[in-house]
Amino acid sequence: MLKNLIISAIRSLRKKPAFSFINILGLAIGMATCLTILLYVNHETSFDDFQNENVYRIALNRVYPEREVDFTVIPHSIGPQLVEDFPEVLNQTRFFKPNNATSFQYGEKSLTEEHLVFADSTIFSLMSIELIEGDKKTALVNENSLVLSESTAKRFFGDESAIGKILSFPGGNSLEVTALSADYPEKSHFEFGGLVPLHSFPFFRQVNWTGFSAMTYVELDDATNPQVFEAKLPAFIKQYAEGEIQQRNGISYDEYIAAGNGYNYYLQPIQDIYLTSQLSGEIKPNGNITYVYIFSIAAAFILLIACINFMNLATARSVERAKEVGIRKVMGSHKRQLIAQFLAESIFITMISAALAMFFTFLFEGNFSQLAGKNLSLTEFLNSGNLLILIGAVLLIGVIAGIYPAFFISAYSPIRILRGNLKTSKKGVGLRNVLVIFQFTISIALISATLLIYNQMDYLLNKPLGFDRDQVVVIENGFGVNNDPNNPNWERFETFKNELVNLPAVSAAGYCSSMPGDILQGFIVRVPGYAEKESLVTRMIPIDNDFIPSLGMEIIDGRNFSENYNDSLSVIINESTVEKLLLENPIGEKIVHVDDSTQISYTIVGVVKDFHFESLHNQVEPMVIKNMGAAQSFVNKYVVKISADDVGTTLSSLEGIWDEFVPNAPFRHYFLDENLEQFYQSEQTSGKLFTAFTFLAIIVACIGLLGLSAFIINQKRKEIGVRKVLGGSVYSIVFLLSKDILKLIAIATLIAIPAAYFWAENWMQNFAYSSGVSWMAFVFAGVGALLIALITVSFQSTKAAISNPVESLRDE
Repeated sequence: MLKNLIISAIRSLRKKPAFSFINILGLAIGMATCLTILLYVNHETSFDDFQNENVYRIALNRVYPEREVDFTVIPHSIGPQLVEDFPEVLNQTRFFKPNNATSFQYGEKSLTEEHLVFADSTIFSLMSIELIEGDKKTALVNENSLVLSESTAKRFFGDESAIGKILSFPGGNSLEVTALSADYPEKSHFEFGGLVPLHSFPFFRQVNWTGFSAMTYVELDDATNPQVFEAKLPAFIKQYAEGEIQQRNGISYDEYIAAGNGYNYYLQPIQDIYLTSQLSGEIKPNGNITYVYIFSIAAAFILLIACINFMNLATARSVERAKEVGIRKVMGSHKRQLIAQFLAESIFITMISAALAMFFTFLFEGNFSQLAGKNLSLTEFLNSGNLLILIGAVLLIGVIAGIYPAFFISAYSPIRILRGNLKTSKKGVGLRNVLVIFQFTISIALISATLLIYNQMDYLLNKPLGFDRDQVVVIENGFGVNNDPNNPNWERFETFKNELVNLPAVSAAGYCSSMPGDILQGFIVRVPGYAEKESLVTRMIPIDNDFIPSLGMEIIDGRNFSENYNDSLSVIINESTVEKLLLENPIGEKIVHVDDSTQISYTIVGVVKDFHFESLHNQVEPMVIKNMGAAQSFVNKYVVKISADDVGTTLSSLEGIWDEFVPNAPFRHYFLDENLEQFYQSEQTSGKLFTAFTFLAIIVACIGLLGLSAFIINQKRKEIGVRKVLGGSVYSIVFLLSKDILKLIAIATLIAIPAAYFWAENWMQNFAYSSGVSWMAFVFAGVGALLIALITVSFQSTKAAISNPVESLRDE
């Protein structure tokens, strides 16, 4: 019986090879697209799946009057105290990662590590780090300890053993390699190339309950409900932080909270962080669960479009197969046998399509991996469990795609068939029309979404940020210029800057401690006479006198820092700070910086126009800018505005000056505009993938439309011949054959626009600044879909219209 069904399926495919090819190709492309999306979804959802499920990161929703900010970094005293106070907290670990790469000196070699992390020794347990050499208990005990990853050790020392090697900071302390770890899995929200003891910083040995200083992870016992434990944190924080808050603000903790402030700590399961967390201070760019949902839905819709094509073509061919059904029924075939035959054909086609889809996916997985910026592997995905699921899915798709045609065709009356009275069913035509509308509704919605995503990406990448980001080179490790960060020689910093400016291609240069895009230091201020019981937490950047002009920032009130003034206690603030502090005439006003028990008064000498030092996902926050030279701050980076001409030569000249001043450290730099684009890496990647999948969805829909239009035209070939004999023009015949399908596309456009608009409105809420939902995107999507459909249908229509009518009428 099975053999007979397979033979019948093969014969059916051979009778109409063109339709069979269209059916198989359309379904194969749809399945390949769906499979590729599954590779992406599987990649994204498998991050940190090797971690202990009972480990959580403590995050902070910091509430300020009129605004809220979520931080990954919290006060470093919290973790150890939780272990002491709560028996359900089995362990904790803390760490932080500097903004910049770290340079080492080994003999005469300069070595650089971009992912150095300062951590507690407990990090080995909570973050599932495997040591190849060394002891977890002692690896980070001494302050000068250093644990290297296997790849970093190989890059530093080649095949030599790293254990016991001494690395020194330029002009600073030395570290001894005490252990070697296996490379950390790439599929994690965490990464490191080297580990240094957190307690090597004296600051982390001090009590701190309000300053944001370290990421903290805790391990809970199996019996603890994380929500129940989370509910205990407010009382815990009040117990330990109220003294520090009262000392700093002069009011009680309860009064502070009642005034609109708050510290809302919550737990993030470690395995959920990559897809669900987009907080300030993430270790590296995370994924986005929203895009996983969007792509999953897109995969289902694209596969549905391919299945609709199959159903449309199968029901469209029903008239041609009617005689076959009639004869089989007369010869004694039961309805269930006919259903089995047509289902077998459907499953057989689906299996061929699935094999072809596997081939397409394997063939193009490298292209999609490059497009997604991720290592998507079909062979890795096809483990035994997933393979069984895919086989089941293929069989299910075959049944779903073939079940309606099977019941529809097998229900024909043999008497009507053999009398020649069978006509195309209005019900069948109606169903085909509904399915065409449905699949083009999906296609138009996908086109609209793609256009809106690209419109928003163009807005984000080109919106004025309040500073000049083009042709700006940022030189890292600026502290190395004087080779002694503990005893700054400011003249050396200035000399280096002047050497840079003397280059013909350099128009300006300045230095700072942090750049837009970095994690910025918090700065607590209060204005005497205003809200005596309140303080404002701002961000803070120390800069030199030339930083603001080098980046083209706009001073809208007052002045910039200048060597003509003593600016040791001067600050420049942004517009948001003026607004939050309710300052009508800010120039000359005093603000008080509150730091533990000390209070320092600063004078506002300038107001800079708001600039975006974070991504456009977030609103501009209040900012205080201090004078770096006077503040004796940590020189971290130089900004250099260069000419667009011969950039390579200019970079070589910059490197030459660097080598003169810092011969024992490599020249590290980046372009500011490229660095800021990393804010939107997830959106850019998703936009590219979405475009590719939309293009494939349109191809699948057009393949089905091509087959359907070819069949409809074949059914009307005698009508076309008669019209041509009676004088019908090619244009009138093309219009006649195309108008019905174009009406369906127009209806699909009207249905798709509201759905796409609703999605776009919700998606735009992820950004504090957006381009808005442009109706032009929907116009282009609708017109584009109509043109695509017209071109697809017109190909067959024109071919039929210009054919010789004798060919279609000679048998009459």
